[in-house]
Amino acid sequence: MKAFALAGIALLLTPVAGVPGAAAQSNWQGYQLGAEDQIEVQIHGQGGAVVKTRIKSDGSITLPLVGSVRAADQTTQALATAIETQLKRGGLMTNPIVNVEILEYASRTVTMLGEFANPRLVPLDRPLTLTEIVARVGGLKQGASDTVVLRRANGTVERYNLTAIARNEARDIVLLPGDALFATSAPQYYIYGQVGNAGTFGIVPQMTIRQALARAGGPTLAGSERKITLYRAGQESDADLAALVQPNDVLFVRERIF
Repeated sequence: MKAFALAGIALLLTPVAGVPGAAAQSNWQGYQLGAEDQIEVQIHGQGGAVVKTRIKSDGSITLPLVGSVRAADQTTQALATAIETQLKRGGLMTNPIVNVEILEYASRTVTMLGEFANPRLVPLDRPLTLTEIVARVGGLKQGASDTVVLRRANGTVERYNLTAIARNEARDIVLLPGDALFATSAPQYYIYGQVGNAGTFGIVPQMTIRQALARAGGPTLAGSERKITLYRAGQESDADLAALVQPNDVLFVRERIF
């Protein structure tokens, strides 16, 4: 997390009724299969078979001996039990043992977009919190904002601050199938002149000009923190080290007078 994020950062929008998805987490019975998931069905016993198949858009799969079987909205264990039941009912096998494994998750995912290290579709193979799913994609890129935007499957939009969650100042949340997370770039400031590491840097919440200077390595031996020019919105002034940095501020560290 950003070095200069200060206490008091809170969620920009906090859900009213507890933690979204908490009930889903406590009632988790296993991943529920859905259309486009790829599975392997292993039927053990005389006349058994191993079938790799993708669940159809209508939620079914087709197996030898059994025919069409409803797979969507079932766990792998429930589907295996249903196949065993159909094999016994049809008199095809007396004591079949069926195992179902997921080869590729496709139906229940969260979309990760923007300034994540590895944006992609993440399968919800178990209940995942916001911080866990961010970790799965490698965290945020350098310069990304601590605040991420969550668009729920029902269209509602929420914003969460990862620093606040990490500091236990805000609750983590559970992601749901169809959710989409978007990470944006942090607002930036620019610093040049007699400074250790001139360049462009992201602004973290409540960052002061003094902290912005430190983030850039501080003044060189020839520079002075008392001689910093601030360019903001077309205006030029001497920088107040205690003032907050604003997006697109430009700081010029001048030479000290020996």
